[in-house]
Amino acid sequence: MTSQIPASSPAAIEATGVSKHFGGVHALEDVSIRIDSGTCHAIVGANGAGKSTLMKVLAGLYTPNEGQVLVSGQLLSGGTVASKAAGIALVHQELSLCPDLTVAENICVGTTPTKHGLVDRKAMRSIAAALCARLGVNIDPDTLVGQLPATLQQFVEIAKALRLDPQILILDEPTASLTPQETDQLLDLLESLRDQGVTIVYISHRLREIFKLCSRATVLRDGRLVEHLDLAETTTDRLVESMVGQKLLDQEQHEREEKTDSFGEVVLSVDNLWAPGVFGTSLEVCAGEVLGLGGLMGSGRSELVRAILGLEPRSRGSVTLSYDGHRRTISSYRSAVRSGVAFVPEDRRTEGVLLARSVRENLALPSLTALSRFGQIRTKALKKMATGLAGEVNLRPANTSATVKLLSGGNQQKVAFGRWLPTNPRLFVLDEPTAGVDVGAKAEIHELVRSLTAKGTAVIVVSSDLEELLSLSDRIAVLRDGTITGELSATEADQQAIVRLGTHHDTTHQRKEAAHV
Repeated sequence: MTSQIPASSPAAIEATGVSKHFGGVHALEDVSIRIDSGTCHAIVGANGAGKSTLMKVLAGLYTPNEGQVLVSGQLLSGGTVASKAAGIALVHQELSLCPDLTVAENICVGTTPTKHGLVDRKAMRSIAAALCARLGVNIDPDTLVGQLPATLQQFVEIAKALRLDPQILILDEPTASLTPQETDQLLDLLESLRDQGVTIVYISHRLREIFKLCSRATVLRDGRLVEHLDLAETTTDRLVESMVGQKLLDQEQHEREEKTDSFGEVVLSVDNLWAPGVFGTSLEVCAGEVLGLGGLMGSGRSELVRAILGLEPRSRGSVTLSYDGHRRTISSYRSAVRSGVAFVPEDRRTEGVLLARSVRENLALPSLTALSRFGQIRTKALKKMATGLAGEVNLRPANTSATVKLLSGGNQQKVAFGRWLPTNPRLFVLDEPTAGVDVGAKAEIHELVRSLTAKGTAVIVVSSDLEELLSLSDRIAVLRDGTITGELSATEADQQAIVRLGTHHDTTHQRKEAAHV
């Protein structure tokens, strides 16, 4: 199964002996990779393995400290101009869009059509509409990108790359925020591009996508090359073992069999909640229970949790938190946090963490009152708490003075999660908790969730990953058009049942009622 880099030439991209250092950190060390023209090649590894760094080296955004990169046999010089000239387009894991520009303006940045020396906005809108249609999504080209949900922003990012008509397309976690249906649409498009001769370099933690799309995979670990694999001769367990250095066997069925229907008192009660995108929804979550929220893009999952938390205005209904014999009304996000609610949002980079601040400062945010004396933060207490939390969530590296923006996506998510642990939350709400997270970090986050429920914490999980919903949830509520269409217990839930509830339900009467609220 393990093979050396093939000797035929020229390759679409060939890197030899590439090393990349950031100060004393060796992000890549002596990595060689060959990607043949017209193929889909996966780059895989755990968080912090060096995948994104290698991607940027291959795209010409980073100049390696050692080694070289050849594109179609020609030496690649650094910079975006050189990479575009070489026919390379890059879709970043973290979006590179301008929120205050329209969809059309973002897609045509750097390639703006002109007419008589002026920007041709009609042509720009036409280009954007055609590219979005090619991706199978209907987006108004005149919409400001900042007003779009994360899923549609991802499609705009991909359309922006396709605008360059690339010969080499590099994608870093392009489906992290997409639903299964949207993911399949994108994979079909990528297969079509591959059949047209486009070379695709694909980074994803979703192994199903890797095996569906790619013929070969290069495995990185701790910035070093582990091996090159022919995926036609490789099993999922074999690939996972190569990625993380140990075998991570699928425990989903075993975990589901061990689930119990015995929970504590009702902690969260939501009664007839109406809010933007939410129509007359009621639900309960008990102490020690994980309630999963499933549904397609636009079904209202994120809108529901944000309304529950007081982050969106409500027009009707009530939300209460009950524990220790007391009943607390949640009217705002401030009251939710004060009542014992923790929240990890869908977009960790804009809402979950402060990228420019240190790990230590981020971990301290919900606990500033406890860490302060006479208005001053107790530095020793802060360092002690941060060090303990870094160990508890297995942060890598465990340097709490590091700036959060330098961490991998999975470790950023651990910071967003771990900062709430000292508050001993009674309700923990997680929106897409493992989007863009490798299999090892995903298992660790799942274990953290289970440790919370073992202590009696009620948990709500929103996830587009159906396997994750099935693995974590004791009960799954499925939404469509802003209302719950049905609930499934752990024993009766499967992917078909979730999709069925998410696609077959008439909510017309509820939408009509919403118009009169």
